[in-house]
Amino acid sequence: MDKYLLERQIMFSRNIECCREVIFDLRYLDITAYTGLAESTMISYDTRAVSPYITVAKKIADLYCTDIERLCGDEIYFDIEEVLSLQRAFIKRLGGVDIKLYKEKILTEIDKYLSLSKYEVYKLISQTFRDTIIDLHRDGKYITIENDESIIENFTRNFHDLHDNLKINYRKLGKAIDMSIGNLTRLAQGNEPMLSAVIKLADFFDVSITQMLSENPNFDYEKIQKEIEGKTSIANLPPAISDKKIKKDRKLRIELLDKRQIGKLLDNCLKKIEG
Repeated sequence: MDKYLLERQIMFSRNIECCREVIFDLRYLDITAYTGLAESTMISYDTRAVSPYITVAKKIADLYCTDIERLCGDEIYFDIEEVLSLQRAFIKRLGGVDIKLYKEKILTEIDKYLSLSKYEVYKLISQTFRDTIIDLHRDGKYITIENDESIIENFTRNFHDLHDNLKINYRKLGKAIDMSIGNLTRLAQGNEPMLSAVIKLADFFDVSITQMLSENPNFDYEKIQKEIEGKTSIANLPPAISDKKIKKDRKLRIELLDKRQIGKLLDNCLKKIEG
């Protein structure tokens, strides 16, 4: 692994591995059916932190019903409500399901307990959603995740705009992000960037990955100029889980629900995946 590999790229690998194994319970052959990516290719991305080209990263993000920025952020599995949201989107994309059987299954499991926290109910629902996805795949329900080539053109244009408006030379930029002038020149000429390059450039210019790939990035050049003045390196820090998320998680774990509240919560969750 490149010793300069950024933490956000490592988080990308951790999050896509978590999505595959824990959130959606996908086999590599399932991923191939959706994206056309070979098993060996996906193994290199989600277990070895190999940097994919940006169109491949976008395809993987689309598969998991999220975006590249989020996959490079903090641990997805920490937020159970976000997990449920991703699972619901995945199921709805495949046409939804008849919720009656799944509701009965969850209620049977819930009846085994005297009381449950909101977090525990969510975990039971999440497991059912995983089983639902397995059932849909067993029935041959797949879609094709298409390539989004427009992000290459967007990136090239945005890179040009940042370089031209901020008057920064390639020597300084290359030294700060550990990239050769030759590689920077190739990116400026329209070559497809790898995820690691986009992360490094976004970090240097203090903009989001989404902005770097957007058709309308709305760069605040004055603010960016202030941020990069005197900048000689980029941060290599893991994305921290926010205090807000930590407090929300704690609240979910201590909030006990009665049977009526559980039933209402269950109905609200399942209605969102109904076919």
